[in-house]
Amino acid sequence: MTIDPIPSHALATLSVEHDQLRAMIARCEELSDDHDGHGEGSVEAAQLLRAVAALRQAFDHHNRLEERVLPPLLLDADWSGAVRVSRMVEDHVEEHAALSRELDMTTLGELRRVLASLRAHLDSEERYFLTRRVLRDDLA
Repeated sequence: MTIDPIPSHALATLSVEHDQLRAMIARCEELSDDHDGHGEGSVEAAQLLRAVAALRQAFDHHNRLEERVLPPLLLDADWSGAVRVSRMVEDHVEEHAALSRELDMTTLGELRRVLASLRAHLDSEERYFLTRRVLRDDLA
């Protein structure tokens, strides 16, 4: 997918993807609860595994897009300098890789923790990167 290099357009696209990821996280949590006997229906393990696999695929796709689009936009904003932006992006990419690996967890207890971590990661991105204060069209 190609994102327009205009910061507000990138922000809008990435925000929509965050909403989609949150919906997938919620679905995985729902299926986990159902599978574990806390919900109304009986969910087969295969259905839960498919939902987690779809989440991981969507998360990986989103990360590739974000990792390609954000660095030049952050550098254009020049709000923290090239060295700092480079380090922030490097740390961010490492966090993406760790979360993606953790999505492969097999126990329900671990899955719920990873889903909570993923949700917190999205919140953090929106607080520090994906915000109109940072991705401003007047800086591009």
